[in-house]
Amino acid sequence: MNKTVFYLVFAVMPMFFTACNENAQISDSEGYLLINENPLIVKAINVENTSEDIYSANVITGYQSTDNEWHYLEFSAKYKNGGFELNFPETISDEYLQRWSETVLEGVQISDIQAKIRSVYVEAHNNVESNIGGFSFRSDNCGIGFMYSDRNFTMNGVSNYSGSDFDCSFKKGWNIVYYLNGGKKQTTQKPKNEIFKCYFSYNTIE
Repeated sequence: MNKTVFYLVFAVMPMFFTACNENAQISDSEGYLLINENPLIVKAINVENTSEDIYSANVITGYQSTDNEWHYLEFSAKYKNGGFELNFPETISDEYLQRWSETVLEGVQISDIQAKIRSVYVEAHNNVESNIGGFSFRSDNCGIGFMYSDRNFTMNGVSNYSGSDFDCSFKKGWNIVYYLNGGKKQTTQKPKNEIFKCYFSYNTIE
C-alpha cells in the first residue's frame, strides 16, 4: 500500500480538518452528510464528483519513532452506492499526537499549552489499495475537518503567524472544526443554515 505521511497542518488546511459542538449529531436538511460525534461516525451520501475508481475511504496517520521507523494508524470504510460510512476509533494513542507549534500560538490564548492533537484527512483508495485522491466536507461557505484531542481545552485569538482567528472549545476525543472566510476563521460552533456535502477530487499530478 502507498502510505502518505500527514504532518500537523491543522492551521493551514481549511478544506479538510474539524472541531467540536454541543450537539450529538450534525446533519443537514437534505441528508447529504451525517456526522455523529460520540462515537465519531461520518456518513457521506451521494458524494459529489464520484468515480468508479473509488473502492474505499481511508484515514492513515503516522509518526516516526526514535529508531526512525514509521508507525501507522489506519481505518477505512467500503465505498458503495456513491457514499461511505466511516467509523473512527474511540481513542488514539499518545504517540500519534503533537502539541501546537509555538509559531501558531503567537497571539492565541490557549487554556492548556500541554494539549496534544491530531488532525486527519480522508483519502480515496482504489481496489489495489492505492491513494487516488481525497474527500472534502463543506458547504458553500464553510469547510469541515476532524481533529482528535487528548484533553478539553480552548483556543481564542488571532495567530500572528497565519492570521487565522480561533474560536474553539475542544473536548477530549474527536472534534469537528468549521473553517469560515476561506479558512481564516476556525471555530467549533456549527454555523446555522449550511448544507454540507462530501466531495471527491483526484490527486493533482504535477
